[in-house]
Amino acid sequence: MAAEIHKYTVGSPSIELSVTVAGASDAPAVLLLHGFPEIGYSWRHQIHALADAGYRVIAPDQRGYGWSEIPSEVADYDIFDLTGDAIALLDHLEIDEAVVVGHDWGAIIAANLALFRPDRLRGLVLMSVPYQPRGELSIPERIRTTNPDGPFGYMVAFQDRENPVEDLLDADPIGTLRGMYWGVGGEQPDPGQPNALPSFLTDGEFENFCRAFARSGFGGGINWYRNLDRNWELTRPWHEAKITVPTMFLGGTEDFVVAEADQNLSGSTDTHASRFTDFRADVRIDGAGHWVQQEAPGQVSAALLEFLVGLN
Repeated sequence: MAAEIHKYTVGSPSIELSVTVAGASDAPAVLLLHGFPEIGYSWRHQIHALADAGYRVIAPDQRGYGWSEIPSEVADYDIFDLTGDAIALLDHLEIDEAVVVGHDWGAIIAANLALFRPDRLRGLVLMSVPYQPRGELSIPERIRTTNPDGPFGYMVAFQDRENPVEDLLDADPIGTLRGMYWGVGGEQPDPGQPNALPSFLTDGEFENFCRAFARSGFGGGINWYRNLDRNWELTRPWHEAKITVPTMFLGGTEDFVVAEADQNLSGSTDTHASRFTDFRADVRIDGAGHWVQQEAPGQVSAALLEFLVGLN
């Protein structure tokens, strides 16, 4: 089924989002939220699979990414702004309820949507990043005090505004993206082919990502991280709250976030089910890394469809 790309101005204050939409307007809705550093195009396989199965699929470039608007202020990227964009997009499309699927940072937004507006969610799928309830410390502070040199130390480095990391990333967006897509995927690069791509990306697909980040830069996405302390303050009313909507977790067995979250973040994949009142499934895809929906598109689409059918 053909997908269309639209520019929608949503919310108050308004923001312009570039959104890929596929499927019949009266079909059950599925909202796909990407992470860092990706765009709505990272869902290209699932968009078509879900639309062909009878769902209305919505995949935005979120604020600061791709061809969507890029606010200039760090404070314009807090958790209320990011979740507010999702609700405003559903309102614009006159969708009362949707299943929300989030990958990486998109999973953080999706989990908070389930806390803030459970009335708008039929179901929730968290991919690659487990639900991290608000704890006694913010995520950056927890990393600083427990394992600043560990696998999530980059989140602390991203807080530095005097030496902004996006200046380094923006200087070579092609090299940045190639390094990140290799670095936390399930494959190992060949040192003899420094310009090669992981097998889940064709040259044309990679070019789409490169064009997007050449346009947007990495600063918007970095600003999501710079609001982690602020988000901890803002979400005080949801301290250690459980998620009540039907939920599935999906991750790759070679994903460093899935493997390391138990010891380094407040979310735990080992005790994940206890953080929900209606936890339906924990799906692990053998051999897949962090870019699971791109590395194993058929398996991810099949798992999503099984979850969606179970909600009917």
